Amino acid sequence: MNFKNMQFSGRRGRLFVGAVAVLAMTAAVAASSAGAAMSSGGDGAPVVYAKKLAMVVPKSKEGVAMEGGAFGPEGDFFFDSILAKPGEPKVIKLDPKTKKVTTVYTDKTGLYSSTQFDSKGNLWVTDFNGAIDEMKPDGSDFKTVYSGKLAKGADDLAFDKQGNMFITDTTGDPWNPTGDLLWANPQGKGVKVLMSGFAGTNGVSFTPNYERLWVSEYTGMKEDLLTLNKDHTQVAEAQVGMHGSPGIGKFDSNMVDSAGNVYQCLNEDGEILVWNEHGELQETIKIKQNLGAPEMGGTNLAIKPGTKTAYLVVGGQAGGYVYTFPTLAKGYAGSNGGSM
Repeated sequence: MNFKNMQFSGRRGRLFVGAVAVLAMTAAVAASSAGAAMSSGGDGAPVVYAKKLAMVVPKSKEGVAMEGGAFGPEGDFFFDSILAKPGEPKVIKLDPKTKKVTTVYTDKTGLYSSTQFDSKGNLWVTDFNGAIDEMKPDGSDFKTVYSGKLAKGADDLAFDKQGNMFITDTTGDPWNPTGDLLWANPQGKGVKVLMSGFAGTNGVSFTPNYERLWVSEYTGMKEDLLTLNKDHTQVAEAQVGMHGSPGIGKFDSNMVDSAGNVYQCLNEDGEILVWNEHGELQETIKIKQNLGAPEMGGTNLAIKPGTKTAYLVVGGQAGGYVYTFPTLAKGYAGSNGGSM
């Protein structure tokens, strides 16, 4: 997700303006049963309505903004409540079977915007305050691995097979493209800019062969395809793969299934666009607006490896929720952020 705070410019900024925008919207989705219900969109692609799995954060006057999304070693689904106040649950896990919600971590200042696991089962989160953090799945042994100007808008991250990290720094817009894609080694060290000049770098996901990255631009409404060199230390080639026209929506996080289909979350628009690798729209996933208040903040998802079920975090005026929907192909390690 990308935010704007009235007190700040740039990255940290988009937090409260993004939340206010979600709260200000009125629901406009046509009535349909949740889950596998389908209809046809204006472009001819099927429309699928996601199914509400569980409420995970109660509603509040300020609204709820959800982030992150990854399955841990024990099969729990981990995510963030980025607008949580000091002491409230900030990193949270859900048992999909029992729907039990457990607080993993909280503190006074963190603005956590992702959750990903490395090959050793450690949980990594990005902090909009400008940091990359690591902890155990139970929230213990928390430590800041990197803090500095290169992570001033740290938002999403993905791992390659070697455990290297690729982090989006979600600053900038089309008129001031200052967003970066960062690289770090498996220990979170050696942070450097891999590529710059993005209009709000946000989602980052590997193709199934781990040779290329799909990177979304939050306010640029673009899906960029970056080909990496052999050791993944440089971008060898870059191109724009897809464009979108979501109106007031923004290109938030993305994910890729084992067939190479790209699932792009549209924050403030309550839907996900699904393209194949050739840029052909396969379907649109929508959040049914039936909770009495707008829930348009669908920001992050993960596809559980080995299954055809995606888990999506959704925020808004009615609270924070996890939704599910069927995917076109099974998930693999990359559909869960990379290393697990």
